[in-house]
Amino acid sequence: MRLGFFGGTFNPVHLGHLALADAAMKALQLDHLYWLPANPWQKNAADLMPKEKRLALLRLAITDRQSMSVDTRELDRKTVSYSIDTVRELAALYPKDKRFYLIGADQWTNFHTWKDWKDIFNYVALVVFTRNNRCGHCSDEVSAYIKEQKIKVLHLPMPALDIESSRIRLLLNGNRCHQTDLKLATLVPESVLEYLKKERTKD
Repeated sequence: MRLGFFGGTFNPVHLGHLALADAAMKALQLDHLYWLPANPWQKNAADLMPKEKRLALLRLAITDRQSMSVDTRELDRKTVSYSIDTVRELAALYPKDKRFYLIGADQWTNFHTWKDWKDIFNYVALVVFTRNNRCGHCSDEVSAYIKEQKIKVLHLPMPALDIESSRIRLLLNGNRCHQTDLKLATLVPESVLEYLKKERTKD
């Protein structure tokens, strides 16, 4: 089988994420795509929604997508979670399947800072989402390595949706009015919006 693994904080999940997932399913001819919500040590915890909330929203967002599911291994780890640990586990779990690991252009730029980044290529095929049909730039060190080892990194154009999780968080923390809900409706799936509205009434 051809399996995709889409990592990110999904803080919260939005329509842009779903568009990326759908594009990857089609372009890579995936049989299944697993979402890998992360608890990254690099990010300020104050900016992260509780993992339980991010997970609930993600599951709601893909309810109607039978070829997608959520893998919680990174959220479940009690220690710092690194991508190399994840891809090793995935290779052991799906040894006979083609494994595609999806990352963003910003992650590709910083790929040389990842723990044991060279080893990641031994376990998965790397797919980088690109903006405006431009291939994301990696460090000279990574560029030289993939050229020397003849490693093929796939570049997948991002759908033209200008949506950022940070903008959604600002709206959620701002005025609670009908106009705000109308803006949110253009950014997140309906099921996610309904969940957020119910949570808001509890505050």
